[in-house]
Amino acid sequence: MSPHRTPAPGFFREAEPGRKGEILDAAMSVFTERGYDSGSMREIASRVGVTEPALYRHFPGKEAIFLALMNLVAGRLREEAFGLIGSVQPETLRPQLVAAFADRRRAVRVTGPMLRTMLSAAAHHPRILAEYRTLIVNPVRERLVSKAADLDRSFGAPADADATRDDRVRALMALFVGYFVSTLVMADAPDEAVADAAIRVMGWEGAM
Repeated sequence: MSPHRTPAPGFFREAEPGRKGEILDAAMSVFTERGYDSGSMREIASRVGVTEPALYRHFPGKEAIFLALMNLVAGRLREEAFGLIGSVQPETLRPQLVAAFADRRRAVRVTGPMLRTMLSAAAHHPRILAEYRTLIVNPVRERLVSKAADLDRSFGAPADADATRDDRVRALMALFVGYFVSTLVMADAPDEAVADAAIRVMGWEGAM
């Protein structure tokens, strides 16, 4: 499998019909293969089969194209994350966490290349970083905090649960992201052990 696999042709054309969708599909390929900084309007135009000036009738520049891609990818990621978070129930928390790890590994085969490109660009471009936080990180964090409040009540969390909830959720997010990075490096998938670690981080030992 190519390390630069992207969503199937037409992924963005379904969201943005016509030439704009074609540009976004081409840009997705360029950016995931070459990165944000090395990808160029010229190469995007070449893949679409139009002149470079023709791109500017749809987007004012490369950053605008990249932000449009981010917005569409983020919408998909938010929808999936919100669905997973919303479906969690106290009585099935542990098996749902284990299932969620496997589910995200499958999903990352499609969104992973663009997600990695977004993270790489965010590290060097403040506006892209700000958009990444606004579109993905903050909404998911807020939804997790809300769900954590419900689960704290279900599992009889300690008296300081309200004061520590934001920090616990931040630690949970770090564990989740770090786990996926480490699985790529170490080529393993200890989902059950990491699910138990996540439960301990949140103080929900009653779920084990």
